[in-house]
Amino acid sequence: MSSDFEQSWLDNVASWQNTFCEAVKAPQQQAWAKIWLDTIKEEAAGSKQVVYDPQVFSRFVTTATCPGQPPQEIATWIEPLAHGLRHPHALCDMGADIMDRGYLLLTNQADVQALRTAVHPPGTKGCRNRSCQAIYMDMGATRWEAAPTSVGQQWFVRNYQARGLDMDRLLLWEAAPVSPPSNIFAELPKELFHKYQYFNIPAGTDYSDASHPPGDFVSFKLDIDNNKTELAILKELREDPAAAALVDEFFLEFHVNFQPMLRWWAGTEDPNKSLADASNCFMS
Repeated sequence: MSSDFEQSWLDNVASWQNTFCEAVKAPQQQAWAKIWLDTIKEEAAGSKQVVYDPQVFSRFVTTATCPGQPPQEIATWIEPLAHGLRHPHALCDMGADIMDRGYLLLTNQADVQALRTAVHPPGTKGCRNRSCQAIYMDMGATRWEAAPTSVGQQWFVRNYQARGLDMDRLLLWEAAPVSPPSNIFAELPKELFHKYQYFNIPAGTDYSDASHPPGDFVSFKLDIDNNKTELAILKELREDPAAAALVDEFFLEFHVNFQPMLRWWAGTEDPNKSLADASNCFMS
């Protein structure tokens, strides 16, 4: 369910893309952005009393139906699809770094447990269709520590950990050769070595290929800066309901023809796609 904030962008993004800085600096947009960022800070600090303003935050509503019990609705809150689909202060000289991820509302352990309990109530055999493991998958993994222009694995793993979700497995793909291979593990904390599988090969797009990622994941980041491959993987994920149903969180930087971001995307954008296309992709 879209918030008022998100809906304002879904309704106007085609025109606002051309007057982007003017649009994001409008008083109502700034007021909503402040609520957005203040709430994320409170949530990240561990507050148990966070209230998500439905005018600002969107939500997924899951209805669980079990034999002999009334239907149960569970709301999972998510950051809005708004502004440039990144930190609301990252563009138009508003002060945030372009790689600032402090606007993302990650799933926490309580959300995951609530959904699993609704599907498998106490006294029933739980997790029949999944392993109950928390698995982080990263295509375009780069390295544990973030390079200046990339997002390292550490941010995701540590921020999930802070929300009560310790990753049981990390499955990572990186096409760019790492030399020497030992550099892959140079910064990796030793307690993660037994959980860590790093494939220094391109991620496959064919399910029949043995190198294709498995489907039993929780968190999936797709950022390999190759539109053709990214869209092929996205298409397969969207067309496979069984795989899509296993994705708790999905991260994708959709490189489109959006002027404020072109200096960072440096020719990797799809010239035929707009910010509106990116929004529509995430909504579908």
